[in-house]
Amino acid sequence: MRTYFEPEDDEAFQAAKDLLIRRCTAWAEDQGHAVDPFALTAALDFRHHSIDGRLAWWTAGLVEKFLLSYVPRALSITAEDAAGLPESLRLFVRYLHATGLADPTGDPLIDLDAAITKCDAEFPAAMADERNFGLAKFWVMTATRHDVDPTDNSAMGAFIEDARDGRIDYDDEVLAHIAERHTREDRTERAVVQLPVSLPPEAALAAAAEHSAVVAQLRALVAWVGDGRALTTTGNIKLGDARELVKLLDTGDTLDPRIGEHVSRTKSSAELPGLTRVTDLAKELRLVRVIKNKLVRVAKAAPLLRDSLALWTATFDALPALDLLVRPSSWAAEHTRMLDHMLGDVLPDVLNTVYGLPEPIPVVRLAESVWLACTEAFNLDALGPAATARWREGVGADLQRLLGLLAEFGAVELTVGRPDPMYRIDLDPDWQLGQDEPAPLPPDAKDRLWAALGLDAGPVELVSLTPLATHAVRTRLLREGRYAPLVGELSDAEPAQLLGMIAEHYSPETAAAEIAGWLTRHGGRERGLPQLLGGVRGCPFRARASAMLDVLAETAPDPSAFLHELRADQQLGPSATQLLVDTGEISLDDLSPQEGLCAMAEQFIHLLEIGGSDAVADALAEVPGGQARDLVTMLLTSGHPDSTGLDELDTLARSRFGQGRVAAHPLAGVSRSNRPRGSRKGHR
Repeated sequence: MRTYFEPEDDEAFQAAKDLLIRRCTAWAEDQGHAVDPFALTAALDFRHHSIDGRLAWWTAGLVEKFLLSYVPRALSITAEDAAGLPESLRLFVRYLHATGLADPTGDPLIDLDAAITKCDAEFPAAMADERNFGLAKFWVMTATRHDVDPTDNSAMGAFIEDARDGRIDYDDEVLAHIAERHTREDRTERAVVQLPVSLPPEAALAAAAEHSAVVAQLRALVAWVGDGRALTTTGNIKLGDARELVKLLDTGDTLDPRIGEHVSRTKSSAELPGLTRVTDLAKELRLVRVIKNKLVRVAKAAPLLRDSLALWTATFDALPALDLLVRPSSWAAEHTRMLDHMLGDVLPDVLNTVYGLPEPIPVVRLAESVWLACTEAFNLDALGPAATARWREGVGADLQRLLGLLAEFGAVELTVGRPDPMYRIDLDPDWQLGQDEPAPLPPDAKDRLWAALGLDAGPVELVSLTPLATHAVRTRLLREGRYAPLVGELSDAEPAQLLGMIAEHYSPETAAAEIAGWLTRHGGRERGLPQLLGGVRGCPFRARASAMLDVLAETAPDPSAFLHELRADQQLGPSATQLLVDTGEISLDDLSPQEGLCAMAEQFIHLLEIGGSDAVADALAEVPGGQARDLVTMLLTSGHPDSTGLDELDTLARSRFGQGRVAAHPLAGVSRSNRPRGSRKGHR
């Protein structure tokens, strides 16, 4: 049971959605409540089709967006029919927390509950207000009001024709409002998954920012401005003041530069790129502003100036808005202007690419990606082969210059060395793409990269983010609603939440670090390990519990011995055994008859959870009829601890073979009072 699926993994998402709705409905019934499956479907679709795609991550803001924006816009039902939807959402988020599925980086349950209560009062009005409808819903609800069945394609076609011809009464102003909102709304696309990162403590980051050149420059500039400094008639810093500031701020600018035997007199401070960059940053951050041709301080910026880490991060975020590659009123190559025009998109993409990588990335790989972005944004077909090569090389040089500026800023580290082999795996001529997997790079780009990074290639320029830049990029990602895991942020999570998140989102290295940190915070391995195993036992989804046990085993000094010790555990034994079989530690022939039956039941329950009822039906269809019936009977009497999973297999088998065709109940011969506790009371 996963809570994250790629957009193209629709079959797996649909199976997980069906499972969650089925289990949540049963859980609510056990609590004496009822949930609307339609409401749960809407909530899961809302989260799946979001920028981060995490089904179990909920915040008060997301609750409000779902109930007061998404549902009124997307669900073609009346306010009366939707009246119970907020309560269904309340039960759903409670179910997520009760089963350990809730993302611990979301808001606490008490905050979600309060947000739902608040939105519940506003929900009927939001649902009834036609201005909140989407375009499709507007016409569906209008058709319904005119007694037209929206599911009747012929009737809807005639209705739309009547509407075009003015024979249908509807509110033009409301439709215009909806259409205008529709045109300016951003279309949410799933963001690329980011790897977990490790960061120094915030105090160490603040100290690094305190000693950074840009923070010192900005503070010194604001102090120099004082009560105000007069500017030239063109709005530039006066040349005499500029001479002072170049030394004060150590901008690296050269006044009156000597070119050969000739001294070129500096005529304006605008000719000094270092000083211009600092003053532009100060203006962009609203540390200073121009009033009546005078540069003055902004009093409200004082708190930002005092907070070195916040100031560095804000400055970093402002970089794309600056003229980093092309100075105003100056000459620049066409390829440079092209890249500068795209910098607001390209620079964040480059930083996002470098973010989280375990090893420095070759600059040449970034250059090929940037060039590809340029060719997609601009029509460069008119360039001949020679000109294309010059432009591509020019863009690569521009990127190196940009990275140099970022290095001066303290955002990246540039080194020279042999790249990690991971950066050439997909370049090998023998590399085979998976079925339907698109080629990541055009053939010519792949050839160039193989020549630069192949086995016989020499050292190349490498780039990585500094801790300050990693912190700043992560802050921006979170602000955009994206998932950007941080090693250590789960130290207070419940055991099931910790292991579930790690199983879905962490690499082996970051998983080991996260679990080690959690154990340290919870009394060490001796005290913490039983709690983590308890989290696995309490998980009501066997496939998820197996993944959780797997990541926990990988952190053990001897993973094999760890799993072997658990084979006799009533709850964890089938999972431990299956993991040992999967890794080749033991074979099916090594299992006792009882273990073999439990292992087979474990596999079928996994298949039901991951692939859904159709996948199990297909598997049974490959077994001859009589043998399939006998197989199901054996599974149901295997003694496997997941009574809920067995119940669901039993229900599926009865629908396939007919009522009474399956000879035994899942726990035949075991009284209800002696049955293992099932998932309806808290199992996965």
